[in-house]
Amino acid sequence: MKYCFLFSLCVLVLLSCKTQQNAQSFFNEGAKQLEKGEYIQAIELYQKGLDIDPKSAIGYNLVGMACRMQFNKTGDALWRHKEIISFNQALEIDPDYVPALINLGATYYYSGEKNKAVPYFKHALEVYPEHPEAREIRTMIAEGEAIKEVKFDE
Repeated sequence: MKYCFLFSLCVLVLLSCKTQQNAQSFFNEGAKQLEKGEYIQAIELYQKGLDIDPKSAIGYNLVGMACRMQFNKTGDALWRHKEIISFNQALEIDPDYVPALINLGATYYYSGEKNKAVPYFKHALEVYPEHPEAREIRTMIAEGEAIKEVKFDE
């Protein structure tokens, strides 16, 4: 009985490693396509990895980056929408995942919604205060916080 349990445990560990390896291999292949500028193919490969490991914050962040590149290439707002959804999905899985926090903040910041970027940038610096771009991020936070709502006198 003891050996049956150990065997079952070993099989589960091996299957888990195989699953992770397969998901990672799709992420790696997607990265190659992204580097070539083949953003749709990269998204498809990242999605295959997510089909294997649907709890991968890294995978959703990668999809978000590929959607960003496709948006920059085409200007189609649908890609911007998918970009934001993907970064949010990464943060649902891991609310402290710094790359997705920075990426979502950057999406809002460079879309002109600097005030919406602030909480993401702030949280990223709470999690990783020594981030290599902390100085630039603090500057973007200050710009976002400086935006005041315009109120009209009645």
